[in-house]
Amino acid sequence: MHTIQVTKTDGNWKIGLIDGIKFTAKVYEEPSEFGIRGGNVSKLWITGIAAYDRGWELRAKTSEQKAMVNDLLKYFKNPANCK
Repeated sequence: MHTIQVTKTDGNWKIGLIDGIKFTAKVYEEPSEFGIRGGNVSKLWITGIAAYDRGWELRAKTSEQKAMVNDLLKYFKNPANCK
């Protein structure tokens, strides 16, 4: 599991760090057909690793990068982390 720290919340936008790398995510409490894999994260940017905005603009390439994306998606599945 990666270390995730949300440093700023602005409505549905969450900005923070995952293992020291900046991420920005648009997160909803409920899953949506527009979310990544039908989940509650509809937009996601991890600096230099991944970018999703209604589709993948930049995909994680390595298994470690993919694990970072997966850990963020799991983190935001918890409703307490979406507020």
